[in-house]
Amino acid sequence: MKRTIKIFSVLLLCCLAFSSCNSDDDDNSEPDPMTQPDPDPDPDADADELASGWLTGWNLTTPQGRVWYLRVDEAVPTTFDVTSSVELGFNQRPYSFGDNAYVWDSDARTFTKWEVDRTDLSLTPVGIMSLASTGFQSFAAWPTFISETQAFVTNLTEGLIIEWNPSDMTITEVFQVEPLLPFYENSRFFGDATSYVGNGKIIISIAQFAPDTCCEIDTSEMGATAGVFDIATKTFEYVKDTRLISGNIRYARDEGSGFLYVYPNDDQSWIAEYFDYDTSAAPSPHTILRLNGDGTFDPNFELDLDELLNIETFGEVVFAFDNKIVLFYWDSEDGELPESYEDRQDIFNDVSSRTVVVDLETREVSEFTALDKYDFISFFINIEGFNYYIAFSSVESAFDTSFIVRQDAVDTFTELGTYSGAAAAWVDKLWGD
Repeated sequence: MKRTIKIFSVLLLCCLAFSSCNSDDDDNSEPDPMTQPDPDPDPDADADELASGWLTGWNLTTPQGRVWYLRVDEAVPTTFDVTSSVELGFNQRPYSFGDNAYVWDSDARTFTKWEVDRTDLSLTPVGIMSLASTGFQSFAAWPTFISETQAFVTNLTEGLIIEWNPSDMTITEVFQVEPLLPFYENSRFFGDATSYVGNGKIIISIAQFAPDTCCEIDTSEMGATAGVFDIATKTFEYVKDTRLISGNIRYARDEGSGFLYVYPNDDQSWIAEYFDYDTSAAPSPHTILRLNGDGTFDPNFELDLDELLNIETFGEVVFAFDNKIVLFYWDSEDGELPESYEDRQDIFNDVSSRTVVVDLETREVSEFTALDKYDFISFFINIEGFNYYIAFSSVESAFDTSFIVRQDAVDTFTELGTYSGAAAAWVDKLWGD
């Protein structure tokens, strides 16, 4: 598995675009997000409902910024077609719950609800909710849907948790919590990202990436942090574990046990390699931690990957299963990071990564080759017991193709769609067998 600097940037933007923490260039001619292709008149008013509906979303990079698209098909489309998709515009991010799509507009700070016609799969905007009055700025983490009438969206860097009603698109309550403070300044990403629901709690992942400039750093506030919101009592707290510098924007869930595994990203490797600090007084850059269902870190579980692997740069935990994890990383035996911090991402161009299975009980490591085709692959969503991934590949260091991939067994993966020149960003089954 090998990836390039540009692929990493594109994937990161895809992963972070749900929060729209980065701002595309302004363009006065950007498409109206409420505009959509007019469906052809239905000649048969009594047309039968289609058996299934799959929502998919992409973005295309243009000189003006990334343009977002949305469509619904009877199955995951095998290719991407602009002409058959709704053009959402710039700075958008699609989500879904139940039979509906919900699109976050970071510029307007609004969610728009889209309804799907089950006979022709056309999309129609049916409601809009603004968060501007709550103090929300452009950042919004991945929304958490609890039911048809209850959902939450957070911006912990601004100390905001918003409860809202997806049915009528109204704000239910605004909670002000302690704002989340960064460990260090000039980070390319810091804040809350994805969320997980279990035991009546919303567990919110929090990531702190390395600073843009090297090489001084304050280690006093380091630690893997999560936000935990109790849905019944409407109380919130931060939980922190100082055995890891910081977590990734996603956690890995073992669907069998229900545990969440908190893992690092390549930024932790860069901090350990380039920054001048007392490593004996700082957390590990490459440790795997475990979150219990109630949102507390398990004090009895800790896996220091440096004891098992020669990590030059960490990649990602792709998935967890049966008390094992599949991860990829760059091995120091294959190549070293460049001397200059500014050139750190060159290792992605020059050195191939390794993908392995780590048994969390026996600590045994074995090779994993089922994903060798892809430069980068990341877990996205679990639908009815099957994991779905968004993968990328490149040709001569240029972003080329993205894929939607379903995992049929531990080492068996099926490509459902291949999208040349388009970045897959969302997939979900709205209804069907």
